[in-house]
Amino acid sequence: MKVRLVAYSIIHVAPPSYQTPYGVGMVEDEKGERSLVRIKPDYLSVLKTGLEGEIRKEPAESEELNFFYPK
Repeated sequence: MKVRLVAYSIIHVAPPSYQTPYGVGMVEDEKGERSLVRIKPDYLSVLKTGLEGEIRKEPAESEELNFFYPK
């Protein structure tokens, strides 16, 4: 699914079970619907609002989360 990054934050201090840094963001799809996403550390240096990418569901901690992958 093609999405656009609307807002994001880089987390440097998190609960003990989380590895930092990582990102969280809000993306918007072509229909205008918004979703929360996790962003892997590999992509933190390229983040900017308006960046296009896609969402992939992946296991994380104890649940499945939406991850943003820039294009």
